[in-house]
Amino acid sequence: MKEYKNYIFDLYGTLLDIHTDENSKELWKIMRDFYNVYGCEWKQKPLRDAFFLYDAGERQRLSVLTGVKKPEIKIERVFARLLFEGGGHHSCSLMIAGSDIDTLRRQYKENIEGVLSKVADSEWATAAANLFRTASREYVRLYPNTMETLKSLKDKGCRLYLLSNAQKVFTMPEIETFGLQDILDKIYISSDYGMMKPEPDFLNKLMSEEGLKSEETVMVGNEIESDAAIAIRCGLSSICLNTFGLKKKEINRRIAELLKTENASDELMPMIIKSGDIGEILK
Repeated sequence: MKEYKNYIFDLYGTLLDIHTDENSKELWKIMRDFYNVYGCEWKQKPLRDAFFLYDAGERQRLSVLTGVKKPEIKIERVFARLLFEGGGHHSCSLMIAGSDIDTLRRQYKENIEGVLSKVADSEWATAAANLFRTASREYVRLYPNTMETLKSLKDKGCRLYLLSNAQKVFTMPEIETFGLQDILDKIYISSDYGMMKPEPDFLNKLMSEEGLKSEETVMVGNEIESDAAIAIRCGLSSICLNTFGLKKKEINRRIAELLKTENASDELMPMIIKSGDIGEILK
């Protein structure tokens, strides 16, 4: 397999194997009880429905503001909105960002964006987001051969980067759990940049800031419509790991559709590692 000077990796489905269930009843029971502590009386299903509604609304808002077709929000804003919007309320003297919640609730009526930003930037929002993540996560683990492959590439003098569609607030703790931050040269997470793959500006920003040449760089991921698509849009080669065990016919169909949609030449056809084993990059 061709060797490159620079490798840009996706995270979930590529380096980390993860499964979450954001619809589980237990998750929303935990979140309901959490919000009740802070004076917000949600029931489980309305809380769950409001979460997805506010998430979609924040994405639409950001898309209108920036013109980005694939916007990425900061999820902390959603958790902050859930504290003030919807559900019943009771008096609460607990503090967030230096103010008691009753005061914040009064201020929210007059200065929605100011209070929302203040709470979204607080340690409370970080705790709420990570409670949500850990309660919805069934498992997270490295794929086999991941660290060995990264270390081998590093030993050869290659530069390693991460380009992930994710929320920094709970993705960085997962990255740090497995020590990936120590081997990656730079980490780019979509929530920091307001856009997601396959938005080409996301990858182009990495290429520009790191001074990378396209002919020396490859994108490594597991999603044809995301990782391979952004590589094609930016004129890069790509490698797709079949970690989800797709059938050959399905892989070929998706690649053909992608090349047609992007009006791309066969030269940019992604290389598929059918086994999903990242170690094959070294062969």
